Amino acid sequence: MIKDIIGFTAAFFLVIILFPQIYKTYKSKKVDDLAYGFLFLQTFTSVLFLIYGILLNEIPMIASNIMIFIQSMIMVGFKIIYTKPRREILII
Repeated sequence: MIKDIIGFTAAFFLVIILFPQIYKTYKSKKVDDLAYGFLFLQTFTSVLFLIYGILLNEIPMIASNIMIFIQSMIMVGFKIIYTKPRREILII
């Protein structure tokens, strides 16, 4: 019982941790400070923990890492969509 309470509480806070960043990025359309390395590691970590949760049959871990994976994909999408193309100056 206490294990489930702690698990679901941790899952809740893990899931809401990216909401402010997603909202801010959506509103500002600024992604220059988001590193692809961070986004890759976050996505990779959520996939590994999802697999781990499935192997352990731990519902809080499975549910939270599915949500984190979705949030990571949203951030990757924002990074791709909102990254401004570089203008190259041609010197002739």
